[in-house]
Amino acid sequence: MSATPLTSEQISELAHALSSARKDVRILDRFPGPIPSTLEEAYVVQDGSVSASEQPIVGWKVGMVPSELREKMGAERIIGPIFKNVHVPLNEQQATGEMFELPVFAGGFIAIEAELVIEINQDIAPGSINTADGVEHLVKGVYAGIEIASSPVVDLNSYGPTAIIADIGNQYGVVVGSAISDWKNSIANMQTSVTINDQLINTAPTDGILNGPMAALAFMIDCCAERGITLPAGSLCCSGAITGVHEVLVGAKSTVKFGDVCTMDFTLVDINK
Repeated sequence: MSATPLTSEQISELAHALSSARKDVRILDRFPGPIPSTLEEAYVVQDGSVSASEQPIVGWKVGMVPSELREKMGAERIIGPIFKNVHVPLNEQQATGEMFELPVFAGGFIAIEAELVIEINQDIAPGSINTADGVEHLVKGVYAGIEIASSPVVDLNSYGPTAIIADIGNQYGVVVGSAISDWKNSIANMQTSVTINDQLINTAPTDGILNGPMAALAFMIDCCAERGITLPAGSLCCSGAITGVHEVLVGAKSTVKFGDVCTMDFTLVDINK
C-alpha cells in the first residue's frame, strides 16, 4: 500500500487504468499504480470505476478482509458493485445440472466462490436502517449462487483488500440459482460443495461464513449508507465465499452444489471468444 495519501489525480488515473483494462479486456501484469492506503481511499477509486461504467448496478458483492488485517483496516469485510452485464440468473434447467458457460479474463485473476445471494425487499436509503436491530425483515429471498472473481490484474488478491476494493471488488459474475425455501432453517442444515475438473475441492456448512450471511447483508447496508448509496428494492447481496476462494484457469469445468436444492455445472471461457 502507498505510504502517503493518494492525490486526486492519482485516484482518477488509477480508476481510469482499472476500468479501462476491464472495458478493453487488457491484461495487466501488475497493479497499475500506487495501492490505496486506506479503505476510504480505495472506495473513492471504486467510485471512479463505477462512474466510468455504462452498466447499472444490481447489487453488491461482500468479501472478507483477511483476519490478520482486520484491526489495521478497521473492517472485517469489503464490498464491490455487481453490474447488470455480469448478473447471471439461471433457468430451471441450468439450476439443476444443465451445463452453462461463464466468461472470465483469460490470463488474469480467476477464481470460483460458492455464495448465498440475498435479495432485499425494499428501498434502503442511507441511514434509514439500524442494522443492529437485525436485517432478516429486509430479505425477499435467498438463493444458491456463485461469484466469479476475475480481474485483468493477474495477481490482484496479492495486493490486499484496498487493491481489491479499487478494482470493483475483484468480480466478474454473480450467478443466481435456485431460491432456497424456508431459508433460515434450510441453510442451517445444508452443505455446499465445489468440484473443479472432477476433483472435490471443499465442502462446508452453507451458513458457515463469519457470523452468518445476515452479517454480510448488514455490512453491505452500512457500507452503502456511509458512502451515500441508496439500495433499491431487489438489490442483491452476494454474501461471501462459503467453501473458500478457488483459483482456476480458463477451461475449468466446475460443479457447485447447495445440498439437494441446486446443482450448477459450468465451464469458464475466455471473454474474448
